[in-house]
Amino acid sequence: MVIYRSLVKAAAVVSALVPACSLFFPVAAFAKPTRLECTLTSAGADGKEMSRKISVVFDAGANTLDFYQGSQHSELAKVTISTISIDGYTDDMSIGIDRSSWSIVVQTYSQDHVLAEFGICKPHS
Repeated sequence: MVIYRSLVKAAAVVSALVPACSLFFPVAAFAKPTRLECTLTSAGADGKEMSRKISVVFDAGANTLDFYQGSQHSELAKVTISTISIDGYTDDMSIGIDRSSWSIVVQTYSQDHVLAEFGICKPHS
């Protein structure tokens, strides 16, 4: 009877602690990759705005960031994913995303200039 009461108390304590302890485990460790659909806008050489659609996929658990535009695909290096921002780059491109607003900046580098595009993303459902 004493052992039974101890087991019941232990089960009650564990069941009370499991939800409390789950606050300390990062949810991102179990998250799947997130796909963002983005619209970028840049000022053209003649002052007219140009826009294009891209997709960005990030995986906080694997610390990866991929860029897609049509059939073009780039895996970014030196990826940093925090609760505030997502950043990464390749030899000719860098991406920064603000996680609170899903604002994005994409910079494309060539030998003679840098093209900066800004936009807004939304999670793909």
